[in-house]
Amino acid sequence: MIDAATAILRRHVRATTALQSWDKLTDYLALTAVRERVETFRVLLLDRKNKLIRDKVMSRGSVSHVPVYVSEVLRAALVLDASAIILCHNHPSGDPQPSQADIDMTRKIVDACRVMEITVHDHLIVGFGREKAAFSMRAAGLIGA
Repeated sequence: MIDAATAILRRHVRATTALQSWDKLTDYLALTAVRERVETFRVLLLDRKNKLIRDKVMSRGSVSHVPVYVSEVLRAALVLDASAIILCHNHPSGDPQPSQADIDMTRKIVDACRVMEITVHDHLIVGFGREKAAFSMRAAGLIGA
């Protein structure tokens, strides 16, 4: 059932602008990460109209850490001619609050993307509990305009 729901949301996200609805975006990200028992870092690569080109899993880590390489994020965006990206990872603990390492890594990616004229719309951290929860670094002021 989760696979079917994920497939439906993936088709919808690809057919529309990825930023059209916060709820649809967070539902999609929560469904894609719900079975992950370890932190998984993914990048939504978007065209200049903010339509999804690809949802790429960049790396998987442990229950409390995932390695992220700025060069790999940039390479994925450049190879697919992405104009913008949305970063996302999950916290299997259920708490979507970012660690200082999450914040520092995001700033490095934002700075590198700025040089290459690639927009970082947001970095979302998805947590799980009784209800799904998502933390937006942009909404929290951790990613500038």
